[in-house]
Amino acid sequence: MESQVLKEIAVARGKTIAQVCLRWVYEQGVTLLVKSFNEERMKENLDIFGWELSEEDSKKINEIPQSRGFLGDALVSNDGPFQSEAELWDGEL
Repeated sequence: MESQVLKEIAVARGKTIAQVCLRWVYEQGVTLLVKSFNEERMKENLDIFGWELSEEDSKKINEIPQSRGFLGDALVSNDGPFQSEAELWDGEL
């Protein structure tokens, strides 16, 4: 959310950074699941549909370095289906 690229796209589109992020995910064909009890934020979440990111916007977003927020090490166990991090994750993002 601190990405200068996302900030610039949001300002140019008159949207929030969150809306730009949600729209990008939606355009990737990924199912979105959002949660908010804030009425204004719920309206903002629905306002990702009547517009699209340009090819240039999408390209800029795709170039942002990705990282995983959850490494999955809690899912690795000698007694579980994944006995090493290599079995759990192949390194692809």
